[in-house]
Amino acid sequence: MKRIIFHIDQNCYFASVEMISRPELKDVPMAVAGDAKVRHGIILAKNEPAKKYGIKTAEAIWQAQAKCPDLVLVDAHHEKYEFYSKKLREMYSEYTDRVEPFGLDECWLDMTGIVSDYEEAEEIALEIRNRVKEEFKLTCSVGISFNKVFAKLGSDYKKPDATTVFSDTNWKEKIWPLPVSDLLFVGKHTADKLSKINVKTIGDLAAADGEFISRYLGKAGVVLWEYANGMDNAPVAESGYKRIPKSVGNSTTTAEDMTSDREIERTLHMLSESVAGRLRKHGLKGTVVQITVRDRDLGIYEKQGILYRATDDAKDIYKAANDLFKGSYDWNKGVRSIGVRCTKLVRSDSGEQLSLFTEAQRSERDDRLNKAIDDLNRRYGTSVIKSAAEAESASKENKADKIVNDPFHPEADF
Repeated sequence: MKRIIFHIDQNCYFASVEMISRPELKDVPMAVAGDAKVRHGIILAKNEPAKKYGIKTAEAIWQAQAKCPDLVLVDAHHEKYEFYSKKLREMYSEYTDRVEPFGLDECWLDMTGIVSDYEEAEEIALEIRNRVKEEFKLTCSVGISFNKVFAKLGSDYKKPDATTVFSDTNWKEKIWPLPVSDLLFVGKHTADKLSKINVKTIGDLAAADGEFISRYLGKAGVVLWEYANGMDNAPVAESGYKRIPKSVGNSTTTAEDMTSDREIERTLHMLSESVAGRLRKHGLKGTVVQITVRDRDLGIYEKQGILYRATDDAKDIYKAANDLFKGSYDWNKGVRSIGVRCTKLVRSDSGEQLSLFTEAQRSERDDRLNKAIDDLNRRYGTSVIKSAAEAESASKENKADKIVNDPFHPEADF
């Protein structure tokens, strides 16, 4: 049976949700932005009038305002975005039991066997787009194809409020001329690297020797080459399925640049406690710790290290993160923000091999302690129990410090 996959992408989602309660902003340049007072001053989303000024997601507020001095800035309300995301998925589930979220504003739907051909698929896509407008006062774009990668490419192809079909007969003529950077998971770094070997379009990548691309880009190269050749066979997950994340992390931008090891240590303690708590909440452990450092000139670098054992313990995460920082940062510049992340995640119940009896005892003791802390925090409020470093940090005057979902890798967070 021919596969027919939808990818539905809400247009300017955060901004569109804000305009539901403030319709007067629809015709003026508007953007949802981070809090400049705590130096999270970046654009999170923008509406169509703001796009016409060249305003881009993730650019600094001052850059956006230089392009459009009359830009209206709106605070983010993540609880609203989650509410509408849930309601939209419930509506999609009326059409199929296979609805797989890809972030708050995107979903894949497997319509195989539900629609008979691409013509009927377009009719259903139009029905969904109209329902999104009528029932939610939002708009979406729909991509339709025979696999997930091309369906997503279709939803990005024409916006806003449009349907694009990449069928099993027209996909080469429509997709291969597109820039290789349009392909799912081809970021700027990969696109730049491919450009060095004159692979600039998706067709160039498809025509390249697969073994050479594998050697050049590693395992990811094989996957991207298969995507370019229409060989994505990944299924759409059933409704309610929760994807195991690639990583769990948090970061903070401080009110003033950090200029000493002690300030970094306090911040890393706080972040490590947060990351460890989230790992335990979701029944996961990390085997690699990564730090991301942004200096006062907004330069970014990352370092990572392998842990001795998989862990969800803040002490282990902090020690690894602090060692990475001290071993790599030379303090030529103050630190504007820092993030801690655990990757290569495994399930907590997957078991682990410990070489020493005392190490096993320590692991069990720490697990019991962490469980007790989590139970108390759940019963009496978040962070009712803090580490000494956290308590010291909380007593400082820089109340503007704020842990946020890691802006460096937002697609990997819960």
